[in-house]
Amino acid sequence: MILTSRRSANSYLASCVVVFQLQALLRCKFGCAYPSFASLYHTTHFPQRYRSHPPSAIMSSADSTPSGPNVDFTKTETVGSTRWMRLETLSYLVPDDAAEGGTSLRKWDRVVRTTKKSEDSIDAVVILAILKHDPDDPFKDEIVAVKQFRPPLDAYTIELPAGLIDPDEDPAQAAKREFKEETGLVGEVISVSPPSFLSPGLTNESACMVRLEVDMTLPENKQNYSKGTENDNLEGCEKDRGLEKLMLPRVGLLGALHGLHLSVA
Repeated sequence: MILTSRRSANSYLASCVVVFQLQALLRCKFGCAYPSFASLYHTTHFPQRYRSHPPSAIMSSADSTPSGPNVDFTKTETVGSTRWMRLETLSYLVPDDAAEGGTSLRKWDRVVRTTKKSEDSIDAVVILAILKHDPDDPFKDEIVAVKQFRPPLDAYTIELPAGLIDPDEDPAQAAKREFKEETGLVGEVISVSPPSFLSPGLTNESACMVRLEVDMTLPENKQNYSKGTENDNLEGCEKDRGLEKLMLPRVGLLGALHGLHLSVA
């Protein structure tokens, strides 16, 4: 779900894009299995540790097989690179009865994170954190979001906390670290989803959805919650882009998001 408003010269939130994985939030709320994001799951190089519960309902019959399309990574060309991104041209074979050998070669450009260790490695985590103010009253639960300026959009976004996984981390460890950096709060990991691919026509970047529960009776969490949007743990880049944490009601989430949109429209 994306809600937008035009930029106004005098407004801090003059250009705001509200980005939320509402389907994921609502299904997690009722204890269901984590849904996929826009691209569902990668079915060819799906990491072995997740294959015990394959996403069979969404697996395509067009999976790469010896008789179907497949990438020849030995022919990958690097077009250009920066500190964080690399542009590659892939070569992939498609069935073609009219061609010699029964296949034809095609080209496809993609963007790869330079921090990605392998085709199967997970790049990032997206964090669904539930603040538990009263374990006996779920109507008091809140969902943590962050607002920040995103240069590719030239706009502010409201999104779930997220970040890259460091080389010595697994998704659960990365989620706890990123969540504390972005919000100042500490939470416990409840579950980690299989990796999803958000823009498969452009990149092989993958992310796991990590669900955290945050005990708001802990003194550290109480103290940081009372600070509102302020956070002393922000890194330079996040601080420069004005990252702030937002607390949204778990019950009535859609209405809260609509209210945010109206406030910047």
